[in-house]
Amino acid sequence: MSNQCPVCGGILVWDYQRGEVICSSCGLVVDRIYDYSPLRENEETITWRNIKIRNNPKKNKKLYEYKLHIRLYIKAQSYVKDKPWLEIDYEKIFRTGKMINTIKSSATIRAEKNITDKKLWKQIEHGLKIIEEIHPIALARSGRGKYALAYIVSTYIHKNFFPGQKEVIEIFNISETSYKRLIKLAKKILSMKANISIIKK
Repeated sequence: MSNQCPVCGGILVWDYQRGEVICSSCGLVVDRIYDYSPLRENEETITWRNIKIRNNPKKNKKLYEYKLHIRLYIKAQSYVKDKPWLEIDYEKIFRTGKMINTIKSSATIRAEKNITDKKLWKQIEHGLKIIEEIHPIALARSGRGKYALAYIVSTYIHKNFFPGQKEVIEIFNISETSYKRLIKLAKKILSMKANISIIKK
């Protein structure tokens, strides 16, 4: 290739930014410059991309998730600090991004295991549904207390008697005092249920 324009004879100039060979006189694009070397970005482009990622971390999903998990971990740790009886379900926290129902006492975890082993979840869910309809405020207690109350109510509805103290204490990992309080509350809920049934008739 000569250094002169084929049309006007002007001097050819190599424009590396555009990747073209141009005539300096008439502006004719005579040829394209092809670069087969490995692609390299200029420093300005790299710097600009890094600034955008820093300012909008959601664009960089891995970095965003990592930072979110760190924040959730620190927050969860602050809740259980100096409370060795509490356990954290980190997998659920990281999966949902929320702290709801993720920190439980080891006693509640043991109670849930007992419920699963004895296949009582269906009965407890039935009791929870009844309590929620009649007296939802009664469900504002610890997991195992709530499950024990639901079990007591459901057992009474199905068998017409309350489960024994030893059985409930063993399954739900609660104290004798808690059992007595739950029986008293269950009687109140069942009397409310009876009153509602009479009104509906």
